[in-house]
Amino acid sequence: MAYNDLHAFVARLEAAGELVRISTPVSPHLEITEITDRVSKGPAGRNKALLFENVEGSSMPVLINAYGSPRRMAWALGVDNLEDLRHNLAKLIDPRLPKGKRAMAARGLELLGALRSIGLGPKYVRQGKALCQQVIITENPSLDRLPILTCWPGDGGPFITLPQVITRDPATGQRNVGMYRLQKVDERTLMMHWQRHKGGADHEREARALQKPRIPVAVALGGDPVEMWCGSAPLPPGIDEYLLAGWLRGKPVSFVKCITQNLEVPADAEIVIEGYLDPNEQRPEGPFGDHTGFYTPQDLFPVMHVTAITHRRDPIYPTTIVGKPPMEDYWMGKATERLFLPLMQLFLGEIVDVNMPAEGVFHNLVIISIKPRFPGHAQKVMYGLWGLGLMMLAKGFIVVDADVNVHDLDAVAEAVLRHVDWKRDATVVDGPVDQLDHSAIRDSYGGKIGVDATRKPDRAPVEAGRLDRTGLDRLPGVRAWTTVKDGVLIAAIDKTHLPIAEAYEALWALAPGYNLVLLDASVDVHNLSDVAWRALGNVDWRRDILIQNGGIDHFAPPGAPSCIGIDATAKGPRDGHPRGWPDEIVMSDEVRRLVDEKWAQYGID
Repeated sequence: MAYNDLHAFVARLEAAGELVRISTPVSPHLEITEITDRVSKGPAGRNKALLFENVEGSSMPVLINAYGSPRRMAWALGVDNLEDLRHNLAKLIDPRLPKGKRAMAARGLELLGALRSIGLGPKYVRQGKALCQQVIITENPSLDRLPILTCWPGDGGPFITLPQVITRDPATGQRNVGMYRLQKVDERTLMMHWQRHKGGADHEREARALQKPRIPVAVALGGDPVEMWCGSAPLPPGIDEYLLAGWLRGKPVSFVKCITQNLEVPADAEIVIEGYLDPNEQRPEGPFGDHTGFYTPQDLFPVMHVTAITHRRDPIYPTTIVGKPPMEDYWMGKATERLFLPLMQLFLGEIVDVNMPAEGVFHNLVIISIKPRFPGHAQKVMYGLWGLGLMMLAKGFIVVDADVNVHDLDAVAEAVLRHVDWKRDATVVDGPVDQLDHSAIRDSYGGKIGVDATRKPDRAPVEAGRLDRTGLDRLPGVRAWTTVKDGVLIAAIDKTHLPIAEAYEALWALAPGYNLVLLDASVDVHNLSDVAWRALGNVDWRRDILIQNGGIDHFAPPGAPSCIGIDATAKGPRDGHPRGWPDEIVMSDEVRRLVDEKWAQYGID
């Protein structure tokens, strides 16, 4: 299903009871974030798209959390269920030849429909006649007109967070569409945060090498929600994201030429910011409260200079917030996971299913199920995925048998505890990681892990260890502890009284056979989602683990499988971490109190 514009999608959400209009005056400075964060993390019945109609400082309403549930995310991409994405693409790329004339005719119609949806050539609307150009501002275009959010108290300023950033390769002319945040510096200046692994950064490097003085840039906001989402899709280099959008929406994207730059943008966009950047001009950007749940520190990024702003007469400003999961971006990533699973299976046919849980913030954990056929099959899949596009940034894999539901985290944890001997079944490598990974010992490069949690025909399942509860309660430096499934001991420790090395030895002496997760003293060890998020995000898998050799160390029972100790505490130079450690994202008490006082006025409950 294709939507004519963002207004049409809003109408569908409202008709289905999936949208709340908020007419109470609200501030784009932190207040909208706090409201939306509560909605994202609250009860399912409260989780709705929000349309703020009275935003201080702007006449434009703000739409947020439109993708924030599996139902709304599926509707945005033209399906009823996210699993439909997987099945539709699997049918299209099925390499098997159809049997019989009827099957061949059906396949031919599917392929013809796909070709029609992406179009034989670009479809253009005459300049000045498109929805996104009903209002054209080239004299003193001001970003102050837009209700750009300041999301978190530590942010370096307001940020545009749901853009389609459009550039062209300076050498080939190939278009790239990326979802890169943009920090507002002043009314005519934005900072472009494209990470080094992204297509836009490739264009910047290419322009610098070719000594191009400028890169034209267009930032489209809104349009068909498929077009809005497609900038986040991890497509291979050289494939136009709007071709994918056309296939998903069932008809080609219509374009219009920009007013001041040699680029084309979706004609149905709500707002377009036109401009350019000098590939040799960079300034400090950030900090920014990111999807990792931590602030990304300030760093150098290119500067975008605004030359025009165009928009509809009645534009909606779409945005999102990111932070500690789960939030709206989790469902955007889940759509990517379901859609691209058939492509993973095309290259690695043994893959049955994949899950990227919220606690892994996309790149920190991928769970894969397979039908293992030979020793080392799980490792073969790990290495194959680490070499597949942006899967190279995946920091951790867990591979389980095909009969384990990868979306049931209890079942996955059970498989790990029953079938993993850490000395033999953990593959630790060094390689590229996401540029936002704060735990990596080097920028964008660190330790990664693959865990083979499949059954081993030549081994008995791992048995539970022993636990001295009284001894644990008396252990100095341990502020709190709990256990999970009689195989994992989670402990919050004060490292000034109990250093990590001593903690491992003391805890394994009292809990032989247990896997250990060590956290900072202030962490709630009973909030397992938070514990998992920290364990996955705060660990460099080369530096921050200790694998205890079964039957060798004095605190291991004879013949026992090896266990793992994971140091998920915050790190500093004394821990061998030279890069600095970011602050966690926390809303200010003042804004929380404000939202508490106004909550009844919002009309959300």
